[in-house]
Amino acid sequence: MITISESSPAATWERAFMLLYEKGYPVPENEFYRNECAALEVRDTSPHSARYSPLCPTPEKLIAAISHYLVQGGDESGVDHEWTKIYRNRIFDTSNQIDRIVALLKDWPDCPRAQISLWNPDRDYVRSNPAPCLQILWFKIINRRLDLHVHMRTTDCYGKLLMNVNEFLALQHYVGSRLGLSTGVYCQFVDSLHFHTKDADAVDRLAGVMKADLR
Repeated sequence: MITISESSPAATWERAFMLLYEKGYPVPENEFYRNECAALEVRDTSPHSARYSPLCPTPEKLIAAISHYLVQGGDESGVDHEWTKIYRNRIFDTSNQIDRIVALLKDWPDCPRAQISLWNPDRDYVRSNPAPCLQILWFKIINRRLDLHVHMRTTDCYGKLLMNVNEFLALQHYVGSRLGLSTGVYCQFVDSLHFHTKDADAVDRLAGVMKADLR
């Protein structure tokens, strides 16, 4: 298991990438070049924390657009990530769970039940349907700040992890603003943090760049 605690989203992704590369194991039957379960913590979630890494293959502009869409909605045609559309629909559109979370925490600030669930057993066990990688968002007010725990069944560390951290961090800021609170700690738990076999050459090259930067 990979465990990481870093100050910023960018540092968290960079550290996760190298630990997965060094300690992950291959699962060829699932087309995974490296795979491990992981627990990640971002300690500084303030607006000044470094959100993006110049080493990440997903462009900053795309990450920002996806983060904005998840929170604000809008034109789906510019969103190049089908799973974020599922997240947006199940968090806001099907039954606005964010409104419920805000109302719950205003009425019961110490509530341990402020949880959003995205899994739909009527759809998501069917192999032909796309299923959300995001499972649960758990909000908790601690020391007058809003913490967020994110539970994922699977995450692509190479191209998607930093994007996921940023989009869910944007959601943490949004809920915090509606509660009049600043954000606290962000934690993400991943059952399968992996690199895809199809990205193996690119992953090897990026690992070499990161190792060179550490020298």
